[in-house]
This record gives sequence, structure tokens and C-alpha cells, in this order.
Amino acid sequence: MDRRRGQAGGVLVLVLLGIAALAAAGGWNYRRNLEAEQRAASARPLHGYSTADLEALADAYRQEIAAHAGRYASQKSQRAEARDRAYFDEQVHEFEKVQKHSARVREAGAEVSVREAELARVEAELRARGAVESDLDRQLRLLFTF
Repeated sequence: MDRRRGQAGGVLVLVLLGIAALAAAGGWNYRRNLEAEQRAASARPLHGYSTADLEALADAYRQEIAAHAGRYASQKSQRAEARDRAYFDEQVHEFEKVQKHSARVREAGAEVSVREAELARVEAELRARGAVESDLDRQLRLLFTF
């Protein structure tokens, strides 16, 4: 009977040690994941802005994109024609005219692209903030994610 109590006590000690080891590993993992989450949040360039400000900024970028896209489409639809000219200086002038028109079209396209890229950054930040997670889910994720 004493032998059984001794074995049961030894098993109980091993179980308690296992639970203590799991608790220590969980605490270490929680702290590690919390620090990683904080580093990831601070690495986002727009994390300091409020959500309302970001939504207003996204709306403003959408309006600018619509305006610039209209200008880009109208400039792109206009064709610059180089007419045949008899003299070399007139031919050079025609070439310059076509080249200037092409540069304006490229510049308008670049303006649209820059604003679309900025809008994508703002929307990515809003998506990162929009990930709704309950406190319990967050705690469990931080505790059990390796």
C-alpha cells in the first residue's frame, strides 16, 4: 500500500512538473508572439493614423484617381500625327510635337499609377485594422501559435 502511494506521488510530481513546463513554454511563446505582433504593427507606415482619417484619405485618393484617369483617358485617345514636311527642321518640329504629346500621356498615366499605389497602401492598412478578433481569440492565438 505504501509502495502504491509512493508511485502515485511520483506520478503526481511528474504531472505537476509537466504542467509547470507547459505553462512556462506557453508564457514564453505568448511574450514572443506579442513582441512580434507589436513589431509588425509599428513597421506599417500608416499605423499612427486613425481609422477615420485613413478612410477619408482613401476616399480622397479615389476621387483623385477618377479625375486623373479621366484626363489620362482623354489624352490617350487624342492622337498626335506627324505630317510629312519638306524640310528637315519642319520634320524635327513634327517629331518634337509627337514626342511632347507622348510625354504628356506617360506623365498622366504615371500620376494615376502613383495615386493607385498610395490608395493600395491605405487600403492595406485598413484591411489590417479590420481583422476583427475577440480578446479570447487573440489571447489563444498569441499563446498557441508557434
